[in-house]
Amino acid sequence: MRNSFLVFALIFGLGASSHAQAVQDGMTLGQSITRVLERYPSLDAAKAEIDAAGGRTTQSISGRLLHVSANAQYSYLSFRPFVAIPAFPSLYETIQNSYTATISAQQLLSDFGRTDAIVALAKSGEISARDALEQARYQLGYETIQSFYGVILLRSSITVADEEIKALQEAQRISEQKLGGGTATRFDVLTTQVRLSNAKNRRTDILAGLEKQESRFRQLLGLDPEAPVILIGDFGTAPLVPPLADAIAQGIENRPEMKLAKDYASTANLKVTVANKKDRPVLAATGVVGLEDAQMPALYSNHGYVAGGVSLSVPLFTGKRTEGEKVEARAQLRAAEAKVAELHRVIATDISDAISDLKAALSRVESTDMLVNQSQEALGLAKSRYENGVITTFELLDAQSNARLAELSRLQSRYDCVIAGKALDRATGQAPKP
Repeated sequence: MRNSFLVFALIFGLGASSHAQAVQDGMTLGQSITRVLERYPSLDAAKAEIDAAGGRTTQSISGRLLHVSANAQYSYLSFRPFVAIPAFPSLYETIQNSYTATISAQQLLSDFGRTDAIVALAKSGEISARDALEQARYQLGYETIQSFYGVILLRSSITVADEEIKALQEAQRISEQKLGGGTATRFDVLTTQVRLSNAKNRRTDILAGLEKQESRFRQLLGLDPEAPVILIGDFGTAPLVPPLADAIAQGIENRPEMKLAKDYASTANLKVTVANKKDRPVLAATGVVGLEDAQMPALYSNHGYVAGGVSLSVPLFTGKRTEGEKVEARAQLRAAEAKVAELHRVIATDISDAISDLKAALSRVESTDMLVNQSQEALGLAKSRYENGVITTFELLDAQSNARLAELSRLQSRYDCVIAGKALDRATGQAPKP
């Protein structure tokens, strides 16, 4: 026992240390998704619901199986009627201490399909619970993807903001030197300082957003609030745009919401079947093996016995309860079918919107790449002209600002492109993946 405990502790320790090392060295998107889907508490709750659904199936199956029970009884009676016969002992009709023990068994022979329908209904609950787990994994996976790329975007934005601040600090230094030399005015220095302050404020806002995004990422992965978030990855390559009709067909087949809606429709249909069979006769067999005393003529002797029989129960009138259950089940079936029909429309719209967003994002990536090249070229010309005294400090700062804004636009467009691609994957029901 001690050796088993040591082996378990060693395995657990190795697993924990390897995970801690992975977090310390950095996590890829795939590793992040895997960790979330292994450890997030709501998935444990969904798995528990699967076990509960299995328990309900076991309960429903019990109606088909043999039921055996044991009973024992002791009774004391102080009043004992008797018949007095002269010259003979009194003849008692009862005894004071009576004992009885029985074992009884009951077996359902047939209820003409009612139990079968109840079992089928319970099994459909297991299917729904498993699909609900997949939906929870699906949602968490895509939330992890968005959080992962959100952190990368904001960190890259911080880098661009730092470059802008560095450039403005250098411009401020030059302006102050020129002010001392009499070739610049106080207005030039103040204008540069205002731009620098605004750049620092923008960086502060980006940093606040980054901290929130990292906090959400830690929550998803179950990390400590102070744990460093080290990510490995970038925005990767641009995704492809699939044909609309193929994407809609894939979404209708694979979306977890559609699977759950169809499960609910199937469950509602089975409820109708159960309601229709609720008033079926029940044929059962019973048997009893027992031991008791207090039987004439030998009141104090134990007597064993065996009893058996067959019973038939036919519901004749249930106070309209069965009719009410039928009405309820049919209404639930209509509602479930309407939900499936609605989801067909919703999925088609989601996929159409996702494809439109992806096309727009791809177009923005192309245009921002061109914008960055143009702004860098313009910045190079501005520096050259500034060094030659052709343009003012403000024009140089404008060129620098335009270059930084173009870089931020390119980062945002690449982020939007990746997220649009993942949104399309989500709309078509694909499992979360890097």
